[in-house]
Amino acid sequence: MVTGRPLEIEDVSQCIEGDTNFVMVDRLNLLTTARDEIESLTNLRPTLEIQFYNEGAVDYGGPRKDFFRLTLIEINQKNFDNGLRDLLADDYLFVGRLFALSILQNGPLPAFLEPEIVQQLFDNETVTSSSCIKNIQIGMDALGLYTICKLLPSLVFLFQSKKPALTLRSLIHLLQPRFIVEGSNTSTFEKSVYSAFLRYLRKVSSGNRHPVTLERVLLFATSTTEEPVLGFKNHPYIEFYEVDTSFLPTANTCVCALRLPRPS
Repeated sequence: MVTGRPLEIEDVSQCIEGDTNFVMVDRLNLLTTARDEIESLTNLRPTLEIQFYNEGAVDYGGPRKDFFRLTLIEINQKNFDNGLRDLLADDYLFVGRLFALSILQNGPLPAFLEPEIVQQLFDNETVTSSSCIKNIQIGMDALGLYTICKLLPSLVFLFQSKKPALTLRSLIHLLQPRFIVEGSNTSTFEKSVYSAFLRYLRKVSSGNRHPVTLERVLLFATSTTEEPVLGFKNHPYIEFYEVDTSFLPTANTCVCALRLPRPS
């Protein structure tokens, strides 16, 4: 279903290669620029390579996940809040394509659809005259996803399964620390930093660090607020690095790494 370059980095020491669909979008005008770029592609199967205007990050997975997340949020607000918009029926061709791309390229699921819309999309016994529904079906089938869902009805859960909220326990389990060898001063520093990080997460979990949430912490490290349906190719982890002045955490979202500073 997806061709070209691998979706995720498997070995950070190697440069991944392969064909991609190079797409440039504007964060401040995301839907319009995304639609223009996606509709100009003649073959939707190669891995998307996303470049945001005026940003230098190379897309080895992180920017693409961020693109899908942000685009689905805007699609939900524009095209599905308060029901389907018949006056925007033509837009739903792009919506269907974006649904298929996000699902097949391990992005977020469009789980915000109302049950009635999901039923109209996939129920053989439901006859619809909605141009919006028909265009979503056509858009999804640009990658064959609608046909597959009709042949394998069990896949319809992708459009209706709302995952439970992220918990403190699950976030701690996802972000595994990589400590240096036991017994050194460095190991002591790293564990001290990790202990402080856990205290911070507990405050976030209890709502004492508003507007920061557990989902935002995961987003900072991985460019997604939930575990992808296909899982993480590289399990998220925490690494520690030595600093003398600035103690701000950083992240490498392409390999799902949260980098916490430690004293020298």
